[in-house]
Amino acid sequence: MKHLVPILSLLFALQGFGAETKVLPLPHGSWTDHGLDTAQRSAIRQAFQRGIDEKFIPGGSLMIIHKGEVILQEGFGVANLESGEPFKANAPCRIASLTKPHTATTLALLAEMGKLSFSDPVSKYLPAFKKLKVRGENGDAKPITLAMCLSHTAGFASNNQLKAGEFDLDLNGSLAEVVDELASQELFYEPATAYGYSRLGYMTAARVAEVVTGKSFEVVMEDVLFAPVGSTESTFDYQSMIDRIPSPYVRTKGGFELRTGEPMGTVTNPGGALIATPNDVARMLLLHRNQGKVDGKRVLSKNTLQQMYVSQPGRGKAKYGLGFNILQQRPDGTASRIQHTGASGTIGIIDFDLDLIVIALTQVPQAQTNKWRGPLLKTVFGAFEATE
Repeated sequence: MKHLVPILSLLFALQGFGAETKVLPLPHGSWTDHGLDTAQRSAIRQAFQRGIDEKFIPGGSLMIIHKGEVILQEGFGVANLESGEPFKANAPCRIASLTKPHTATTLALLAEMGKLSFSDPVSKYLPAFKKLKVRGENGDAKPITLAMCLSHTAGFASNNQLKAGEFDLDLNGSLAEVVDELASQELFYEPATAYGYSRLGYMTAARVAEVVTGKSFEVVMEDVLFAPVGSTESTFDYQSMIDRIPSPYVRTKGGFELRTGEPMGTVTNPGGALIATPNDVARMLLLHRNQGKVDGKRVLSKNTLQQMYVSQPGRGKAKYGLGFNILQQRPDGTASRIQHTGASGTIGIIDFDLDLIVIALTQVPQAQTNKWRGPLLKTVFGAFEATE
């Protein structure tokens, strides 16, 4: 059966923020019409259910998109152990660092509009970042670019260093206030020479987005990304979604305990504080799958997208582009599989060669669920690799 040309279901006006959009349902297709059999689907369901049966997670959701069509979307287990409320297939979740591709894509859209460039020095927009110093070194550091901010190679303190108290930064205040204070402090290493996974680069990039648009980053992301692609339930406003978000848990010897969050301050965290549904994550990933097109209209050039999928200097063997881990590359060096995970227990993957998107959302830390999630993903990808 021929597949209809899949589209992101919406209308997009590139010029002008806040353009009206018509949001249509995501395209859906039949599992068997995509060349898969019901036994493969059962194996995938069983692999997800294993996480619940073996007490890796109380519940979660799985979404599989093949050739632009949703062919599996299900919820498993419960969202809350006390109430027994089912974990809905499209439940909004704290997606943690799966926020980063959303932020990087927002910056890419601003670049497409001519507002900025990934290669621009941050100091072009934030003069306080001129003449930065590196700890223990004489002279000025090389200029930090937006690409460095989005690839964790800008020289900022890593998240682990922040948690360990090795870097003192007040995270209470506006993005402008926090980033301005950040600019007054020394870097941990020369930019583009090492990798340090850090929310600080994403805060800096988001602050640049605020400067070039004159709007808060929350509004920028809504106008530039969410509204155009049809994401209607993504927000940084946790309180507005609190009644719908599955409870966060940590694994214990006896089962699970409610998880209390780390103190993150009041500043907007463009690297990890987004609440989103699987449908909304899918719309962002489909923009990449559709090579920058929305409803057949190009809003991101292939050149801009390819910049996001190129491993940046300083990362070493493990490859990281702009907002995405690069898992697999073709012989010519172009990315064939990209992903991002979230510490809250989330993952979004695009395999360009298999034309496959996989989104799995839980609310148990990924560090506690890797032994379950790895076999699950192996089962999913094995099914589609078998059809090639």
